Amino acid sequence: MSQKTLNITGIGEVLFTLSQRSRRLRITIKTANDVVVSMPQGFPMNEAIRFVESKADWIHKQQKKLNAGLTKFSPETCFKTKFHTLSVHQVQTDRLFNRAGNGRIQIFIPEHVPHDHPRIQDFIQKTLIQVMRYEAKIYLPKRLQELAEKHGFRYQDVTIKNTKTRWGSCSGVNNINLNLHLMRLPDLLIDYVLLHELVHTVEKNHGPGFWRKLEQCYPGARQADREMQKYRTQTF
Repeated sequence: MSQKTLNITGIGEVLFTLSQRSRRLRITIKTANDVVVSMPQGFPMNEAIRFVESKADWIHKQQKKLNAGLTKFSPETCFKTKFHTLSVHQVQTDRLFNRAGNGRIQIFIPEHVPHDHPRIQDFIQKTLIQVMRYEAKIYLPKRLQELAEKHGFRYQDVTIKNTKTRWGSCSGVNNINLNLHLMRLPDLLIDYVLLHELVHTVEKNHGPGFWRKLEQCYPGARQADREMQKYRTQTF
């Protein structure tokens, strides 16, 4: 087992992952609904489950903080993707609708409905996901190929996903998955994630060899990795 998802009573789904780098159990709250536990190799699963159960109160507190930090879209919200800028308008209309094109994502809300209504927020979120998926499918495979050719990497397929916990991943047979939320990042950090996964085609862990190779392709890789901590894979 490299990873396994279990439903823990009172907490919900928890992803348990084995990590060669872990020396102890570590709980990470990736998003308001995602709990990830890193385990040392050989650690008993039943003990890991008991540990998570003992931390239920702490997990709930962290999830509450994350929920409070999620984006609530309003006419004042500043939200940009790589190719588009969002604008929210309350207008005289009886229906909720959108327009996307020419670098703009426009959301039109009936003026008598509060912008923070769950139906409104859900509509905006779905619109942004559609736009970012479209952008990602156009931009990311092409950019990945450019970087692979420049640095001499080979990979199999590339897939765009709406992943909750990872910016990207590389499978054992060198299929690369990329998160459509990359379209919210600065260009240099997009390149960092793409090169990170390309290096995994030859270095399957995060050992010294991985970082040496990544540094050759992306000088300042460690700093970029720290910069990535400022961004969340999901903000709404």
